[in-house]
Amino acid sequence: MRTFRPNLTVSILAFLSCLLLLTWLLFSLLAFKTAANDLYAQKGEHARMLLATFVSQLPDTIPAYPNGMLAMSEPAAIFASKLSEESSLIRLTLLDVNNKPVFSAGREGGDVYLPFAGSMQLREGSFLSPDGAAVIAISRIVRNGATAGSAGLVLSLTAEKARLERSRKLFMAYFAIDFILLLGLGSFILSRIVVTPISRLLAATEKITGGQYGQRVRVSGCAELARLAESFNAMSATLQQKDQEVGGHVAALEKANAELHQAREEAIRTEKMASIGLLAAGMAHEIGTPLASIMGYADLAAAEQLDGEVIQDYARRISDDCSRIDRIVRGLLDYARPRTATVEACDIRRLLAATLEMLTQQGAFKDIRVGSYSDEKLPEVCVDPHQLQQVLINLFLNSRDAMPTGGKLSVRVKTDSSRILPGGATSCLRIEVLDTGSGIPEEHLKRIFDPFFTTKPPGQGTGLGLAISARIIESFGGRIEARSRMGTGTCFTIWLPPPAIKESVQ
Repeated sequence: MRTFRPNLTVSILAFLSCLLLLTWLLFSLLAFKTAANDLYAQKGEHARMLLATFVSQLPDTIPAYPNGMLAMSEPAAIFASKLSEESSLIRLTLLDVNNKPVFSAGREGGDVYLPFAGSMQLREGSFLSPDGAAVIAISRIVRNGATAGSAGLVLSLTAEKARLERSRKLFMAYFAIDFILLLGLGSFILSRIVVTPISRLLAATEKITGGQYGQRVRVSGCAELARLAESFNAMSATLQQKDQEVGGHVAALEKANAELHQAREEAIRTEKMASIGLLAAGMAHEIGTPLASIMGYADLAAAEQLDGEVIQDYARRISDDCSRIDRIVRGLLDYARPRTATVEACDIRRLLAATLEMLTQQGAFKDIRVGSYSDEKLPEVCVDPHQLQQVLINLFLNSRDAMPTGGKLSVRVKTDSSRILPGGATSCLRIEVLDTGSGIPEEHLKRIFDPFFTTKPPGQGTGLGLAISARIIESFGGRIEARSRMGTGTCFTIWLPPPAIKESVQ
């Protein structure tokens, strides 16, 4: 199972978000604590000043409980009554020397001892209340070097806390806006200078993995990514060069293998043809002599029995069969010892037209449509025109025999540079003879150029026509092949070398 991994943008932004949150928490803690302390200190200083103002307006003699109370006409009492109008004042209390209240002002129902609750009476100065909701200021009253009483003031911190809460909310809103802006800007910057270049490098790497070498990447951003892109481009160029070298070696090996395979086939075919040629020569010699005797005796018998119809019929049949044997023997001799070719520069287009015209006038292409196609400029070839015409006639008649109910015979002539001939020619002349006949079975294609192999009924073919044609074409330094598909037709292809190659072969 593949492990889930977040992408680079998400990882970096998540890290930055955590860092911003931690920074904000620390900053907010320090900022709010400092602001609260400063605000509370200001409030305490304000409470101390108010209390000092109240104490400074007290009479020289502090009344004592229960005999006396601070008169409301005293300046301190008037100041306290005005001070009680402020919402922040909770309680202002004046204690005598016995810590008994002799004056108090503030909210109704409040405890007059509130400023001195707990251990506060033992302290002097300004400080926060135990619950943190108010500021308490306590001051001793000294007369003639002795403590004559004490005064305490309690101011509420409700307004300050509300102010702090508003500041906290405003700060939170500012932080949220800054956080969103920083994330958006950070995402854009990361995408431009980090993520996009890395994505380009990743895409190019995947293409190289798929075999598409030579990828080039141009990235913008930091120096490290630029150097990484340069290294990647150098690696890609090296891989492309190595791939081209490997491709060249593979192509050379494939070409050498094809040449070796073709040379092997040529050697096997030459050896096979040589063996068959020797056998054919021996058979022709051994059969030729008694055959001539048989034909001579048949002629003598026919001459002596001119009135014998039966003898005449037998003699005629003997002569016909001997003539057939003689044709086979001559074919064997032609196959074993081809006649010396009188080579000359030949115009293939003219030879082809003459051959087709001759067969057409003889009625060989009845119910068959004949088409001839050739390039505008065809090189001359150095061949024996009569032997080449014999090959063409043999191929045309074979195509005719493959289309007994009619069809189309096409002849195409063009230059070809894709075939390597035994003499080493790579640019040669190609002649294609195509028909729309029934085709040749796959198992017969490899044997059609063997002597005595034929698919025609007995008496209609000797099986030497294609074998002799192959020997003639090979004597020119060329090559003949056949390909066929059942039900579609057959194509015989002849490759002939140019004159320079032919002369070197001879």
